[in-house]
Amino acid sequence: MSLSCHNLGWSVRGTSIVSGVTLEVVTGETLGLVGANGSGKSTLLKMLAGIQKPHIGSVLLSGVCCSTLGQREIARSIAFVEQHAETTDRITVRDAVELGRTPWLDGIGRWSKFDTASVLRALCAVEMTSYVDRYWHTLSGGERQRVHIARSLAQDPKVLLLDEPTNHLDIHHQLSILSLVHTLEITSVVALHDLNHATQCDRIGVMHHGQLIALGRPHDILTPDLMHQTFGVHARFVTDPHDGSRFLRFHQSA
Repeated sequence: MSLSCHNLGWSVRGTSIVSGVTLEVVTGETLGLVGANGSGKSTLLKMLAGIQKPHIGSVLLSGVCCSTLGQREIARSIAFVEQHAETTDRITVRDAVELGRTPWLDGIGRWSKFDTASVLRALCAVEMTSYVDRYWHTLSGGERQRVHIARSLAQDPKVLLLDEPTNHLDIHHQLSILSLVHTLEITSVVALHDLNHATQCDRIGVMHHGQLIALGRPHDILTPDLMHQTFGVHARFVTDPHDGSRFLRFHQSA
């Protein structure tokens, strides 16, 4: 399923937060969103997810305008992992992940073996099967993040949107979550702070002051000039002599 938007914009009390964003994420593609804090990444993701209604422009799922779709229909197609999502309810990990099945339950909420299987697959994918009976308030920040991602996977989405999914995760789980996203046969948009992680995406979109200023393949987009303009750092690609992989090396601007 493809996801696109045209001339998307959102503002607060006359201050533009996102302005004139047009892009298309093709079926099965992973698009990385990068940009400095406050560049509009989270707001853009919320509009793409249907959580925040744009003040101008439109969002389309495989060419169908989301404004014509019901929330349940959107939720059956798009799953969104927020950067910060908490609860004070006394719920277990299993309870939290089962919430991902809500869009698929009928009017009386009947649960099936298929729902149970979806939840177990999602827990396994994020290495949380041994935590199913743990209560939410006993989890670390990284463990909670993995539960959020499991909940979104249990939703069986065709489009997955993630806002800083590697926050609070140790390096092992950072790499495993990003590897999982890349191997899923769904369309995904991932907001990332780590630019070396972003280089693993099919394409990168660069947000700056609420606008999408660059879009394309990582090694074409992440030029020294753009890094200096957007992040205020000097950066260049270097090659690892051991395996030939390329990664960004940074040093602060004077």
